[in-house]
Amino acid sequence: MTSEAIATVEAYFEAFGTRDLERILVHFAPDVTWTIPGDPALTPWAGTRTGPEEIRQSLTAFFAAVEPLAFELGTMVEVDGRVLVPGRYTSRFHPSRQVLESEMILRFTVAEGLIADYRVFEDSLGITRTHLGEPLTTTPAALTPAWTSDELDRIGGADELEVSPLRRDGTPHRPVPIWVVRDGDDLYVRSFRGTDGGWWRTASTSHAGSVRSCGVDKDVTFVEAPGSGVNDRIDSAYRTKYGRFGGAYVNPMVAARATTLKLVPR
Repeated sequence: MTSEAIATVEAYFEAFGTRDLERILVHFAPDVTWTIPGDPALTPWAGTRTGPEEIRQSLTAFFAAVEPLAFELGTMVEVDGRVLVPGRYTSRFHPSRQVLESEMILRFTVAEGLIADYRVFEDSLGITRTHLGEPLTTTPAALTPAWTSDELDRIGGADELEVSPLRRDGTPHRPVPIWVVRDGDDLYVRSFRGTDGGWWRTASTSHAGSVRSCGVDKDVTFVEAPGSGVNDRIDSAYRTKYGRFGGAYVNPMVAARATTLKLVPR
């Protein structure tokens, strides 16, 4: 039997598919909070909005900029009025005309038959690049959030980092202590168990989560590290930083190049 909260979300999606703003907005509470990750200066539908009229502004900008090509929702899960919806989409962005295929997780909080809170977990960096027509294989410095010097010193100098990637249903994976290395102003991690590592499989699917170390608690995007040059430096960083633990621990980290993930703060 479908819960009232899930029925409300299903009605929202039916309205959303018509792109009729009036049909969409009736599903939101007067004081609803609407949060889409990203910089509104770069993707004008992003940011946090309050109330249906501000949501109207976000949706108007989104509909003008994004052409849906494919949209697929997974099984909805509801707990005490909070509905988590995994999904996948393919969209063409204007005016760049570039196409992005990505996964997402949507979180709805429903009260008295209306949506009181809406939050998106998705690849906001990839969306920004696609919308602006930037190559997806490079990271424009002006668009990339940066670690502060203090955060780099704390995390880069620590032996361990706790990582909690988000699962498909939006819930966090239990914190897992892992090694972390610094390369210039960037931080990288790898899976000791290679592609069999549970946390790594979760992170490489959702590309979203959080990390904690030495007083720094940060939401991050997990970005696959391209290029052998970067991985060569990361190999060296692991050997230098953790060599005192011996080859039994360091060699698997060096061998796990395929699992290299860059931590980009959000």
